[in-house]
Amino acid sequence: MTNTRQLYFLQELDLTMDRLQEEKAKAEQELNSGLLIDHVDTAFQEENERLSQVQSQQRIQQLEVETLRERSVYLESQLYGGEVTNPRDLESLGQEVNNVKELLERQDAELLELSVQAEESKNKRDSLERELSDGRTAWQIREAELQGQVKSWNLEVKMVSTKRKDVVDTLDASAVQHYDGLRRAKGGLAVAKVKRGLCQACRMTLPTQHQQQVRIGQQTVLCSSCGRILILG
Repeated sequence: MTNTRQLYFLQELDLTMDRLQEEKAKAEQELNSGLLIDHVDTAFQEENERLSQVQSQQRIQQLEVETLRERSVYLESQLYGGEVTNPRDLESLGQEVNNVKELLERQDAELLELSVQAEESKNKRDSLERELSDGRTAWQIREAELQGQVKSWNLEVKMVSTKRKDVVDTLDASAVQHYDGLRRAKGGLAVAKVKRGLCQACRMTLPTQHQQQVRIGQQTVLCSSCGRILILG
């Protein structure tokens, strides 16, 4: 294997390493982000509080309705029981009965509206609770999956690093230094294949002399356009 071929193999290892590190970083970022359903938990807590308030109003309203209903029954017994005979007192009592009935009707309507609100709030809270539970279950599965992936990628990174070291040990330090510099400057691609006289990195046609030198493979040839190390594809 020529020196250039070894550099190309080194690049393949480095590209694999780049991919593994990128995937590993994404997985770790997702793990660090944790459960991304905080908005559901917030909505659940808010709806649960709203339900408690509506139910509290409902209980108070129920007591008021029951008190008014008892008051209405009592007044009607006074009005029609025969104990009150004075016309003026009867008129006043009749007016009070009507007032209590009107108020009772309004209170009953408000109680019905509170019952509807309580039912709607309870259904919404229960739905959010199920969504929250499902989200937590899904996250537990995803978390275990991500942890397994990170562990696997760590092992692969270690293996690739070992292979890379073995390759680097066979190369001249100056060649590795040149290669590393090109990788940093050229977006990770230091070695490019040549096919049909074209540098496959920058897609520019190479001078005939350079094409011939790449075919012979006895020396390091750089692309006259992008400066990458060339290898016959």
